[in-house]
Amino acid sequence: MRIAIDARALMEGRLSGVEEYTTRIIVAMAQVAPQHEYVLFYNAASPVTLPAALSRQVVEKFTYPNIFFNALQATVRWPKWDYLVSADCFFVPSFRLLPLTSRTPVVTTVHDLSFELFPEFFSAKRRLWHRLMQPQTLMRNSDHLIAVSEATARDLQEVYSVPAADISVIYSGIAMLPVTKRNAAAHVQKKYNLPHRFILYFGTLEPRKNISSIINAFSAIAHRVPHDLVIAGARGWMTSAIDDALRECSVRERIHLTGFVDEVDKWSMYAAADIFVYPSFYEGFGFPPLEALVSGTPVVTSHNSSLPEVVGEWATLVDPYQPAELAAVLEQLLSAPSIRITPTEQNKILATYSWQQAAQQTVACLEATV
Repeated sequence: MRIAIDARALMEGRLSGVEEYTTRIIVAMAQVAPQHEYVLFYNAASPVTLPAALSRQVVEKFTYPNIFFNALQATVRWPKWDYLVSADCFFVPSFRLLPLTSRTPVVTTVHDLSFELFPEFFSAKRRLWHRLMQPQTLMRNSDHLIAVSEATARDLQEVYSVPAADISVIYSGIAMLPVTKRNAAAHVQKKYNLPHRFILYFGTLEPRKNISSIINAFSAIAHRVPHDLVIAGARGWMTSAIDDALRECSVRERIHLTGFVDEVDKWSMYAAADIFVYPSFYEGFGFPPLEALVSGTPVVTSHNSSLPEVVGEWATLVDPYQPAELAAVLEQLLSAPSIRITPTEQNKILATYSWQQAAQQTVACLEATV
């Protein structure tokens, strides 16, 4: 079977959860089901460098100017992608405009519906982008949908009225780079000029991640704990609330912003932290809390959306709308004598969230459509 895979989510060269998922699931599918042919496709007038892990895959690149190409696809739904790329079925790891003829089946992965449920967390430009990509049209036209959590599956049923029978829940995987806490601390402390003991947030700086509450909670307990706060990750959009919280913080000198963190360093940063904090307002899956847990670091995260389902057994859950509760939990955990995640727990998490397992289930969904 020839499977066409939409690689347009990888064109920007970012390292967010969607890009992580797209790269990992393609590699794992080729490993677990080598009997199929996988063809990656994208359109870009400018040069694009796909992740090195995908270097062995067949790629069909088109070089039409995207502004005109997307306008045609959005308005008259032409050209049809299955005229451009010959395949038995299409797999869309993250929604994009994808007009197809009715003869070609398509399976789409849905990571979350944050753009529908929390539009206030997106800039006007990003809200416009989501409208132009017409996600509801793609989901309606898909032969089957993959949701990365039961929470996302429920959102699909409630927001878009997708029948439960048309959705498969397939958890994403975790690809861990093993490190020890001692070696990790020495490495990242030197490279990123970090303190010896710290609370960590890692991820894009954007409104949905509730970073201003992390800053406020840390400010409330800073005079009683020896830890600093590290906020790691690239700036995203609408970060004025974060800047305001930093400006008003009385312990600003104990808060460290690293900016972008190299992919090879993130595991060391997780392992070096004493606690990972992630009080997001909404997640369709949530890679960072799981990654911190398999690095051995205790996690404090929210009791909403997919997070109780994905990490609830191993993490401490809080109300993201209550910074005082977050502060109290952080202080309590930091005073505990030994709070590292055990190797047994780490292995259980890795067994639950396996890319090979996700790939096998994804291939089965694709095979069922043909």
